[in-house]
Amino acid sequence: MQATAAASYEGVHDVRMTRKERELMELLRQNQGQVLSRDFLLQRVWGYSAGVRTRTLDVHIQRLRRKMRDLGVSAEIQTILRAGYCWQG
Repeated sequence: MQATAAASYEGVHDVRMTRKERELMELLRQNQGQVLSRDFLLQRVWGYSAGVRTRTLDVHIQRLRRKMRDLGVSAEIQTILRAGYCWQG
Protein backbone atom coordinates (compact mmCIF):
# COMPACT_ATOMS: atom_id res chain seq x y z
CA MET A 1 0.00 0.00 0.00
CA GLN A 2 1.33 3.41 -0.97
CA ALA A 3 1.51 6.18 1.58
CA THR A 4 -0.44 9.32 0.88
CA ALA A 5 0.64 12.89 1.32
CA ALA A 6 -1.15 16.20 1.09
CA ALA A 7 -0.66 18.43 -1.92
CA SER A 8 -2.09 21.76 -2.99
CA TYR A 9 -3.45 22.53 -6.46
CA GLU A 10 -5.27 25.71 -7.47
CA GLY A 11 -5.48 26.82 -3.87
CA VAL A 12 -7.06 23.56 -2.70
CA HIS A 13 -5.18 22.26 0.32
CA ASP A 14 -4.91 18.79 1.78
CA VAL A 15 -5.60 16.84 -1.40
CA ARG A 16 -4.59 13.33 -0.40
CA MET A 17 -2.50 11.68 -3.13
CA THR A 18 -0.20 8.73 -3.39
CA ARG A 19 3.38 9.41 -4.43
CA LYS A 20 2.66 8.29 -8.01
CA GLU A 21 -0.50 10.39 -8.23
CA ARG A 22 1.49 13.41 -7.07
CA GLU A 23 4.31 12.74 -9.57
CA LEU A 24 1.79 12.35 -12.38
CA MET A 25 -0.10 15.50 -11.43
CA GLU A 26 3.09 17.55 -11.16
CA LEU A 27 4.29 16.34 -14.56
CA LEU A 28 0.97 17.19 -16.20
CA ARG A 29 0.82 20.62 -14.54
CA GLN A 30 4.44 21.45 -15.45
CA ASN A 31 3.48 20.83 -19.08
CA GLN A 32 0.11 22.59 -19.01
CA GLY A 33 -1.55 22.72 -22.41
CA GLN A 34 0.84 20.16 -23.91
CA VAL A 35 -0.24 16.65 -24.83
CA LEU A 36 1.91 14.07 -23.06
CA SER A 37 1.88 10.61 -24.59
CA ARG A 38 1.06 7.46 -22.63
CA ASP A 39 4.57 6.12 -23.28
CA PHE A 40 6.15 9.34 -22.02
CA LEU A 41 4.06 9.35 -18.82
CA LEU A 42 4.63 5.65 -18.15
CA GLN A 43 8.38 6.06 -18.64
CA ARG A 44 8.71 9.20 -16.50
CA VAL A 45 6.43 8.26 -13.60
CA TRP A 46 6.74 4.46 -13.46
CA GLY A 47 10.00 3.81 -15.32
CA TYR A 48 8.33 1.47 -17.83
CA SER A 49 9.92 0.92 -21.20
CA ALA A 50 8.22 2.07 -24.40
CA GLY A 51 5.36 -0.05 -25.67
CA VAL A 52 4.37 -1.54 -22.32
CA ARG A 53 0.68 -2.40 -22.17
CA THR A 54 -0.82 -1.54 -18.80
CA ARG A 55 -3.90 0.18 -17.40
CA THR A 56 -1.93 1.74 -14.52
CA LEU A 57 -1.92 5.19 -16.09
CA ASP A 58 -5.66 5.09 -16.79
CA VAL A 59 -6.46 4.10 -13.21
CA HIS A 60 -4.30 6.91 -11.80
CA ILE A 61 -5.83 9.48 -14.18
CA GLN A 62 -9.32 8.35 -13.13
CA ARG A 63 -8.45 8.70 -9.43
CA LEU A 64 -6.97 12.18 -9.95
CA ARG A 65 -10.03 13.32 -11.90
CA ARG A 66 -12.33 12.08 -9.14
CA LYS A 67 -10.31 13.80 -6.40
CA MET A 68 -10.22 17.09 -8.30
CA ARG A 69 -13.95 16.89 -9.14
CA ASP A 70 -14.86 16.11 -5.51
CA LEU A 71 -12.96 19.22 -4.41
CA GLY A 72 -14.51 21.43 -7.08
CA VAL A 73 -11.26 22.12 -8.94
CA SER A 74 -12.13 23.65 -12.32
CA ALA A 75 -8.98 22.53 -14.16
CA GLU A 76 -9.00 19.11 -15.67
CA ILE A 77 -6.97 16.32 -17.19
CA GLN A 78 -8.14 15.87 -20.77
CA THR A 79 -7.81 12.69 -22.76
CA ILE A 80 -6.55 13.35 -26.28
CA LEU A 81 -7.53 10.30 -28.31
CA ARG A 82 -4.61 8.33 -29.72
CA ALA A 83 -2.21 10.96 -28.37
CA GLY A 84 -2.18 11.04 -24.55
CA TYR A 85 -3.25 13.37 -21.75
CA CYS A 86 -3.20 17.12 -21.28
CA TRP A 87 -3.70 19.38 -18.22
CA GLN A 88 -6.05 22.26 -18.97
CA GLY A 89 -6.01 24.87 -16.22
